[in-house]
Amino acid sequence: MDDLDFSVGEGHHPADDKLLHLQLGRSFLAGPHADDSIIKLKWWVRDEDNALIGKVWWGPGAQGPPGHAHGGSQAAILDEACGSACWVAGHPVVAAELTTSFRSPLPLEHMYTVEAWVEHADGRKVFARGHIRDEDGTIFSEATGLFISLTVEQFEAMNQ
Repeated sequence: MDDLDFSVGEGHHPADDKLLHLQLGRSFLAGPHADDSIIKLKWWVRDEDNALIGKVWWGPGAQGPPGHAHGGSQAAILDEACGSACWVAGHPVVAAELTTSFRSPLPLEHMYTVEAWVEHADGRKVFARGHIRDEDGTIFSEATGLFISLTVEQFEAMNQ
């Protein structure tokens, strides 16, 4: 596991400083307590368009169908990615609705790329989209989401 490559190349920077929601609380996906046998991930921001890019590895602890990732684990990653893309774009949000489509079973113990971006905002409503793909561009799952903007103070109050 220690030899996994979570890099994405030039034109990206780590997203850590943009993801205040992960700093305020413990994400079961990205927190320091996360079980290495389930999911390992690292977030980046693509400089050219501010999209959130994740490098994700699914371990045997995330198994659903034999040898493949549980759909719920993919939906959780897409929820985290779409919501985080909103935060990166300056919208502190919580999820209101997430629609996930599964195109193909996702084999375990491989590195995948998650991409998520904000499509548009309308008042407090923020609409985001994302997908999980392999290095060849095959999309395994995708999601669209409606997120609701909160003030940072409202969000911090939830952490008490």
